[in-house]
Amino acid sequence: MSRLALLLAAVLLPVVPLARAAIESGPALDSALPELKADAATGDDAGKKITFTTTRKGKPTIYVFVRGDKFDRPIGRYLKFLDKALAELGKDTHVVAVWLTDDVDKTREYLPKVQQSIKLEATTFAFYAEDKNGPNAWAINDRAFVTTIVTDGAKVKARFAEQSINETNVPEVTAALKPLLK
Repeated sequence: MSRLALLLAAVLLPVVPLARAAIESGPALDSALPELKADAATGDDAGKKITFTTTRKGKPTIYVFVRGDKFDRPIGRYLKFLDKALAELGKDTHVVAVWLTDDVDKTREYLPKVQQSIKLEATTFAFYAEDKNGPNAWAINDRAFVTTIVTDGAKVKARFAEQSINETNVPEVTAALKPLLK
């Protein structure tokens, strides 16, 4: 190999995107939905501990677990576009966005401000403060900044785990939800 080719390879190699490794996070596909109790921060039940899996039983629901310390604007755009897509789909679909945090007071104050800022219609913000890694039965991987679980209200139908996410990830999530709406 010529020196020029080696030099180009050395310069361009870091520019070539590396294949991202899949992160396994969330309950197994087609498994029964584990119970999820969390504190609602927005919506009609704000300020109450809710068992969301009971409230949403039998209704298509997307659970989005967000590492509170990793929340940023791209994650906010993902939630905004996901909410908009579900509002357009209708059919009693809903997003439950659950912050995983160890700072309860800050999160309790912060989530209503996020709601006020991005004005979601089909999303409830909640937080899980018992363990910043989330409920054990949900098997949330601590390497995933965002774990999205698509359910029919009883079983896990799809799951996505990302360290970097934005509105471009929404179509794959809604594609997994659409067959559940028939």
